[in-house]
Amino acid sequence: MNDIIFAGRDERQVHELQAKKRYWHFIKCGGRGEVIIIPPLTAFERRHAGGIHIFMSGTALPFKAPTAIAEEAGGGFAHVFAQAESYFARGGEKSAAVLKALGELLVSYIVAQAERPAHSPVVESVRADIEANVSNPSYALDAFMRTLPLNYDYVRKLFKSEVGATPHEYLISARMQLAARLILSGMSNQYSRYSVTQMAEMCGFAEPLYFSRVFKKYFGTPPSEYGK
Repeated sequence: MNDIIFAGRDERQVHELQAKKRYWHFIKCGGRGEVIIIPPLTAFERRHAGGIHIFMSGTALPFKAPTAIAEEAGGGFAHVFAQAESYFARGGEKSAAVLKALGELLVSYIVAQAERPAHSPVVESVRADIEANVSNPSYALDAFMRTLPLNYDYVRKLFKSEVGATPHEYLISARMQLAARLILSGMSNQYSRYSVTQMAEMCGFAEPLYFSRVFKKYFGTPPSEYGK
């Protein structure tokens, strides 16, 4: 559980691991010092120059989309990332034991930070509405956001600053992750595996062709080839 499989700044290795989308990906950013958490099966193109990357397997966290978390009050994240980078570079059995402990510590810090009120009420309202309508092809996110008592553009910017993605990016990410889970689980109706049309509808898309285009852009492969 919580095994660190890579810690460092090597752009080539980071790119290769990102492309697989199998692992939890954590980035310690400069500047504000926040940590970006990227779940498996999630596309994420934002680059953080000079950041330390950690990839982990066997991790269970509640995040369904890229999420930014502020630095732990005592600088705990900075310490964990720096130590992980150092011990990963050293290699060896002793380093492996330390990396195991650092993986557990990182997850503990994240859980502790996540339990604090991370989102303002309006952002949480948008997030909850998105989660409730992931499979709804008739869902109108813009219409919901315009019913809120705050300016649309302000809510959009606030959501991105707190969640790390715009509301529409968050919705697409949630729908793509649902599609990937359905494909990888091998779920089917009583006769055969779900068709692309059925999959599109289950993931909130009224048009199968548009679903396929979004899926390929997100994962780099069409639904019919994903996971093979």
